Amino acid sequence: MRDTTFRLDHYLEIEPGYYDKVYRRGRGIQWFWHHYRLRRVESTLPADTKSLLDLGCGPGTFLGTLSRPVERALGIDLAEPQIAYAREHYSRPGFEFRVADVRDAALEGGFDTAVSIEVIEHLPPDEVHGFLRDAFAVLRPGGHLILTTPNAKSLWPLLEWLVSLVGPVDYRQQHLGLFDRKGLVRAVAAAGFEAVRAETFFVVAPFVAPLSRRLAAGLLGFERRVLPALGAEILLVARRPA
Repeated sequence: MRDTTFRLDHYLEIEPGYYDKVYRRGRGIQWFWHHYRLRRVESTLPADTKSLLDLGCGPGTFLGTLSRPVERALGIDLAEPQIAYAREHYSRPGFEFRVADVRDAALEGGFDTAVSIEVIEHLPPDEVHGFLRDAFAVLRPGGHLILTTPNAKSLWPLLEWLVSLVGPVDYRQQHLGLFDRKGLVRAVAAAGFEAVRAETFFVVAPFVAPLSRRLAAGLLGFERRVLPALGAEILLVARRPA
């Protein structure tokens, strides 16, 4: 049984900028995983997104590597060292990084879109609804929430165990609750969102990346068309009612 105590101490032990350095590496399974997850989220941003909030931004990689323009972007995270890294590497006019609690931060509202990339699985189950309601509150009417999280009904639980054994991050300590696609849709709908839809991605494509980045990218597109429910990651998009 998972210990459902929020493990901030384990999160703070992660090297500042660790995941950004993985992203910048440009090769390997872990790089492919992070790179294509962020680009998939970016491709899902609604066309009218002018203000963007990144809930749990870590070292700022998502906002810092956006290829499409937004007028204002705010990234928040619990870890001051990660925010310091984000400010050093990715601050620019209109982009702010701030130390704040994604669960109960008193944030200004009116954002067009909020993204939450690999955050919800780190929360105790009894705090998930409050987190989603906070995300609801900071969006303008008609605004969108986009989030990703591991898929419990996939190979992810096995991958989590293996990566935790050999890697620098023990996800067994950090992940307090995993979702399947239907369960995540229900949780987001219960928080007041509408037009909730979810898909999955990453079946075997990341593991081909060390052999060929081009082949892995092509396989990723094939997986989305042919195996839409078996991916190790869930991508969910929802809207606050207008």
